[in-house]
Amino acid sequence: MTSLPIWLTSGEPGPLPVAKRRWRRADYLTKTLAGIQEIMAEDMLQTGTAARRGLLQPVEPRVKIAGTVLLLLAAAITTSIPALAAVHGLLFLAALASGIGARDYLLRVWLPAGVFAGLVVLPAILSWVTPGDPLLYIYRGVEWRAGPLSLPADLAVTRQGLSAAAMVLLRSAASLGLVLLLVKTTRWPVLTKAFQSLGVPAVFVMVLELTYRYLFLFLLLLADFLLGRRSRLVGGESAVARLEWIGGTLAGFLRLAGEYSREIAAAMTARGYGGAGQKAPPVRPGPGEAVYLVTVITICFILLGGFHLGKYGF
Repeated sequence: MTSLPIWLTSGEPGPLPVAKRRWRRADYLTKTLAGIQEIMAEDMLQTGTAARRGLLQPVEPRVKIAGTVLLLLAAAITTSIPALAAVHGLLFLAALASGIGARDYLLRVWLPAGVFAGLVVLPAILSWVTPGDPLLYIYRGVEWRAGPLSLPADLAVTRQGLSAAAMVLLRSAASLGLVLLLVKTTRWPVLTKAFQSLGVPAVFVMVLELTYRYLFLFLLLLADFLLGRRSRLVGGESAVARLEWIGGTLAGFLRLAGEYSREIAAAMTARGYGGAGQKAPPVRPGPGEAVYLVTVITICFILLGGFHLGKYGF
């Protein structure tokens, strides 16, 4: 008769180890899957926002594109900070009236503008880059020298530098806000057809449409790859194995994209595609489009110095 193991015949169990809480980052598979889900959810939200009855959704897409281009040019030319600030207020109100949340608008407009444009123009506020009237001294009467390199004895934040930095930041944010309103309030297929109706080459429009469509197909395929990889993993994974799998997956996706592109081109040629895309049906602009154009022209007039508002401020 086989004797029982010692751990089974012992009386009192030993104390269990104390669990220690450790912050652990999610692995790359989980983070990538979460990113794919976020992109899919964002696309569904975008479609719902474009189909909603808001302020800008009913405007004819071609008229909306023309108005956006005019406002982009006016925002790039104007030299008035108060006028740009007023335009930002109007854009924010238009976003709220069109069903775009305040948090979504601020994160997609002011966060990238502040990070990219703000960091680029940050040195311009200093007297070392933009001389002018000092507003705040960082240091005074100290000379910094390292071989042939030297810093000025006085370093301050200047009024001219702040004005230049604010102008660049406001212009960047205005451009992002205008493009956001256009894309968020117009369905992508309708927007691409409107581009072609305005004279954009059909090949360029076709590339946009196919890229948008097959991007989500490849994201779904990538999600299947990731789920298969995670379901077969037991325990940890070394850094070498992780990099090998990522490299092999990227190579496989490049090969898959090439095969899909050849199959799509062959299928389009077999169905008689000759390079001409499908244009948007002609729509006669109504009163809403007239009000939209009048509002856009008025804003452009003010941005370019109409009524002396663009030059002297409000």
